[in-house]
Amino acid sequence: MADNKVVIKINYDKKPASLNTVPQTVTVWHIRRIVIAALVIVLLIILLISWFSGDNEGSHSQIDSAEKVQQFNNPVAEHDDRQALVAPVAPEVPAAVIARKEPANLESVKKVDTIKRPAAVILDSKVIRASLNGRPKDNEPGEPIKSPVRILPNQPSELFYFSEIRNMRGKTLFHQWLRNGQIVQQKQLDMKDKISKVWSSKTLLAKDKGAWQVQLTDKKGKVYSEVNFLVNAE
Repeated sequence: MADNKVVIKINYDKKPASLNTVPQTVTVWHIRRIVIAALVIVLLIILLISWFSGDNEGSHSQIDSAEKVQQFNNPVAEHDDRQALVAPVAPEVPAAVIARKEPANLESVKKVDTIKRPAAVILDSKVIRASLNGRPKDNEPGEPIKSPVRILPNQPSELFYFSEIRNMRGKTLFHQWLRNGQIVQQKQLDMKDKISKVWSSKTLLAKDKGAWQVQLTDKKGKVYSEVNFLVNAE
């Protein structure tokens, strides 16, 4: 009887199961509350902007009204401003004075139009320069001649026609002096260099008045340059 024993075993966990579980975080978005908060902020910003703009307009209106009151109280300043805007009127010139001045001005204009330096017309690229001048100096043309050329009695005037020509070595050219369309003098010019400077001259007397022309031509009559001028006798 002594060997008969009853053994009872009970299995149990040392720690509760709830302690071994890991806690989880759950985020819940309240969209309605976020939208309402955003609308409230926007309304506050609009109210602030309108309030500040109203203050600025009020200040500007106060300044404008103050300026109007000042101008109303000071009419002299407004009168001075009007006087400054009015352009000064030039005094009237009597008609007699204008009549006396016009002939002198017209004469000066006529002199400018009639007395000028005749320009030589170059008709070929082989002519570098051409001009009507006084006596040459240092192998260069002298003073330009003015047209019309005025010849005094017993005081002849010598004119020179200058031509500078290139790439015509070995050729023969001519200076022709014409009066009223008729050749009165011709000079032969022999081109000896690659670039040649040549002259011809004509002595004019009081009886030589008229329309003159000098031309640079070749044997076939081709015109390379020309100048036209008038001669008047005093």
